[in-house]
Amino acid sequence: MESHTVPRKLLEQFAYDDAITGSKRLWRYEKGRPPYKKASPRTATRINCHFSDPDDATKESEIEKRLNREFEEPVNRFLFEITDPCFIPTDERRRQLAFYVTLLFQRSEARRLASTHLQQVFEHALELFIENESQVLTVAAKWSLESGCLLTRDVVVKMARAYSGANFKGANAQRSYVGMIQKAMSELDKELFAGDWNYIRTVPTDPFIISDAPVVTWQRMNNGPLSYGLGFHRADVEVLLPISPVVCLHIQPDVKRSSAARRPTVYEVNAAQAAFAARFCFSNIESVEIDRIFQENFGKAEMGVKSFTIWHRNYDTRPV
Repeated sequence: MESHTVPRKLLEQFAYDDAITGSKRLWRYEKGRPPYKKASPRTATRINCHFSDPDDATKESEIEKRLNREFEEPVNRFLFEITDPCFIPTDERRRQLAFYVTLLFQRSEARRLASTHLQQVFEHALELFIENESQVLTVAAKWSLESGCLLTRDVVVKMARAYSGANFKGANAQRSYVGMIQKAMSELDKELFAGDWNYIRTVPTDPFIISDAPVVTWQRMNNGPLSYGLGFHRADVEVLLPISPVVCLHIQPDVKRSSAARRPTVYEVNAAQAAFAARFCFSNIESVEIDRIFQENFGKAEMGVKSFTIWHRNYDTRPV
């Protein structure tokens, strides 16, 4: 089946009423192509087998239904109210929005594609381990003592490679992603919930856009530039989600902060939407400026490649 990565109701907030079809449509922006004016909110971010489980053919349908019933519908009841400048969420609504934001981040196509990054990092770390004779022999000795039988270096290497193949590739990578989605549905992000919530507003002639990876994160550096792709619990992180063409949710999670956050501009939000997008951004209008922003920024925060990477960590623990 085809799964929705961005809820239809949220996309409809960014749609226009098409006089010809009598239905809602989106202007779709794509790298290297002119804007397309007839994208449907119903199918714009629908992906085949996105939540499929290799072990359970019913799991994808179950996840889709839970996402809709438990997390989308409660927010849909007041989503349109957020455009009202007088909107103040209750604690319950903030709790619902916290789950909504967390799951929107995790369920995007960009986030799923980033899972391959973890596989690549693990394989890199595994090769460093295998090349380190001292480490392999230490593990062989430890396992020999624990099992009561002699395990050679070759056995340790074979077992390590088998573990890599069994847990980080193919069906198991998809199984791991589905498990992560289920975990996110059961755990409230307390730092996000307890953070400072604000709503950035603009005018219809200078609208926010939304991408197929709509929840973006950044840290504003001391001299002003933005560093994309921080986790929700990193110091100074800011989390943003456009709610409509005129409102963007701006959350500062309850983490260590070195200074007060600056109010983001419409350009900064739209550039981040383009930077994080897996394929598309959407708007209720055709705009040369929006297309320029998209074309110039698309891919700058590709997850697992240019953001949310862990290559910077030292996986080589060989003695100097």
